[in-house]
Amino acid sequence: MYATADDFVLRIGEQQAIELTDRDRTGEINQQVLAIALSDSSSQMDGYLLGRYTLPLASIPDNLVRICCDIARYRLVSMSEVTTTDEIIERYKLSLKELEQIASGKISLGIASNETQAEDSVGVIFSNPGNRIFSRDNSN
Repeated sequence: MYATADDFVLRIGEQQAIELTDRDRTGEINQQVLAIALSDSSSQMDGYLLGRYTLPLASIPDNLVRICCDIARYRLVSMSEVTTTDEIIERYKLSLKELEQIASGKISLGIASNETQAEDSVGVIFSNPGNRIFSRDNSN
C-alpha cells in the first residue's frame, strides 16, 4: 500500500477519519474500513504506475502517499454520511491527473522507471553481414 492509516490521519485529521470510517458509531477510527479504502486506492494507483515502474516500489515517494490518501478520502466520503465537498472532489481529480502525468512520464517519481531500466541494460546483438545462412534456392 502507498499509505498507512497513520499517514491518512496526519493528512485529514483524526476527527474526519472517524467520521469517514466509524460505521458502528463507536467514536473511533474503524481500522478495517480505512485499510480497505487505502488498499483499494493503492490498487487503483497501481494501474497507472505499472506500465512505467516495477512494482512494488522499494520506497514510496511522498506524493504517492498524498495521492493515496486523497483517493481513499474520496472513496470513503461516498460510503459515509460525510458531505462531499468541492475540495474533496478537486483533490481527487488532481490526484488522477497527477497519476496520468506520472504514467506518461511528464512527472517523475525520482526513481528508475521501466524505460530507464531497459536503457541501462546491456544486450547482445549478433551480426552475420556477408554470410547468408539461408537462400531462396536452398543451395545451402
